[in-house]
Amino acid sequence: AFEVAMAAHLADLETIASTPIDIIDDESSCGDDIFDSILGAYDRAGTLFWKVEAVYDNYTGSLNTPDMQEVQTKMAPILSRHNSKTYDVPGLFEKIEIVYGMREEKLKSGEWNAEQARLADRVHIDFVKMGATFDAVTKIEYA
Repeated sequence: AFEVAMAAHLADLETIASTPIDIIDDESSCGDDIFDSILGAYDRAGTLFWKVEAVYDNYTGSLNTPDMQEVQTKMAPILSRHNSKTYDVPGLFEKIEIVYGMREEKLKSGEWNAEQARLADRVHIDFVKMGATFDAVTKIEYA
């Protein structure tokens, strides 16, 4: 289940990264359109993965047997690699950064509410913490 869910999650993120956002160049475009096409889609990405992970977390949290601990030991690096991959989808951080750069203006103009601006801020911070701003050499060192 995790294998299928992780592939679907990455596909969701790749779709966001590959979707053109030429509406950024259009001054008359609605801030909600750019928000929904990037951050809204990002927030919804990986629905199947999050469902599978919730079941897995419930089992590992309530069924702490030696067999389940062995499963956790085997799954930990797989889930960690998946988490890292989600922050390294080519083109995704660039879109997040563009939306992040718009947050103050969209908030002041009333196109976004405080919750939308906060989501842009939190997602950007998460990407930065995961090394999205590292150059290629530094990314290899920390991988």
